[in-house]
Amino acid sequence: MDITLKFSDVPHNWAICYQHECPLAETCLRHHAAELAPADLRNHNCVLPGARRDDTCSLFVEDKPARIAYGMTRLFQKCDRWKAAVMRNALEPLFGCRAQFYRYRAGRWPISPRQQQRVAALFRQFGIAEEPCYDNVVEKYYFSSES
Repeated sequence: MDITLKFSDVPHNWAICYQHECPLAETCLRHHAAELAPADLRNHNCVLPGARRDDTCSLFVEDKPARIAYGMTRLFQKCDRWKAAVMRNALEPLFGCRAQFYRYRAGRWPISPRQQQRVAALFRQFGIAEEPCYDNVVEKYYFSSES
C-alpha cells in the first residue's frame, strides 16, 4: 500500500528541515515534510544546522511509513491469568506508568514501533514465541524523535 504524506499530517510542534545540502535530505522525513510546506507558511519549528555532524544528524527520521499499533485488550488472551498479571506489571513501566499503560491498552494512544519491540522482547522473556496481538495495526508516517 502506497501512503502519501501531506503537510496537514505533520504535527504543529514537530520540527521540519530546510537543509537542502544535507547528505541525508533524500531519505529524511523532516526534509520531506518541509518540501510539502505551503508557500504561505510563516512560522514553524525547524531543524538548525547544529543538529548535523558530518554525514549524520541527531534529528534524522527515516522517510518511510511505520507499523503503528492501537490497543492491547487482546494482548494476554493466550496466557494463563497468573502469567498475564505478572506480564502486565512488567509492561506498565515500559509505557510510563499504570495510567498511561491503560491509555495505550484502550487504544487512545498509538503504540510506537520501539514500544512494540519492547513488548515483543518481554513476551520472549516470558517464553512466549508468538508476536503480541494488538487490536488494530496501521501503516502510516509516525512523527517521533525516537530512534
